[in-house]
Formats: sequence, structure tokens, C-alpha cells
Amino acid sequence: MGCIAIKKLYFAWVIACLFTIFLILSFAISLWFLIISIIFMIMYIVISFKYLNCPNCNKSESLINLTYAVNHRYYCRFCGEKITIGKEKKSEK
Repeated sequence: MGCIAIKKLYFAWVIACLFTIFLILSFAISLWFLIISIIFMIMYIVISFKYLNCPNCNKSESLINLTYAVNHRYYCRFCGEKITIGKEKKSEK
């Protein structure tokens, strides 16, 4: 059973916050910030589909649910298996 790395979860939160900040700046100051906001949105979508999935059934989970799983027991909405959030283990060769 695999686990989701906490670094990737925090990185997704940083990207989501930067997207929100630049989206607000684009409406408040200049529409040129919208380009940067779109780039952050694309980065979040890629991270979400690549890393923020259930390790068992590979279905997508929300960022809020995965953040809750850091300190609590959380089970996948689709397969019912426990999702663990922890450090990424290096493979031994």
C-alpha cells in the first residue's frame, strides 16, 4: 500500500494559494496577472491528476480531504481503503 507524500500536498496548497492571489490581482490591478494565474491553474491541475490520487484505486481526491488525512484517519470515497499521508520513501536497490 502506497502513501501520498506530504511535500506534494503542501506544494499543491502553495500553487492553489498563488493561483488565488494572482486571480485577485488580475481583477484588481491589471489583466496581465491573469496570464500568470492561468499558468498556476495549469500547474495545479497537473499536480492534482499526477500526485493527489488514492494509492489503491487511483481515483482523484480533493485537496481538503487529503489535508484532513494528515492528522486523521481518512478512507477513500471510491474503494474504501485507508489513505495515508507521510514522507516519501526512497526505493532501495
